[in-house]
Amino acid sequence: MPLEQVIPALQSILGKEYVLVEEETKNPYAHDHTENLHFLPDIVIKPRTAEEISKVMKLCQEHQLVVTPRGAG
Repeated sequence: MPLEQVIPALQSILGKEYVLVEEETKNPYAHDHTENLHFLPDIVIKPRTAEEISKVMKLCQEHQLVVTPRGAG
C-alpha cells in the first residue's frame, strides 16, 4: 500500500492531528539522544489507546509496513 493510501487510513483510526506527515513535525522523531544519527521517518503516529495501537498494527501487518516504536527518545 503506497503511503498516500496509508495516511488517510491512519487518520481515520487516530484522527488527523495524531498523524504527522510534514517534515518539520517529524524531525524531532528522526533521532534520539543516544547517538548522533538522523533518520527521518515517513510518518509519525501518536496513538492514545491500546485499541488504536491494535488497529494500526493490524493495518501495518496487512500491508507489510515496517513499524519502529519509540519510547521516551
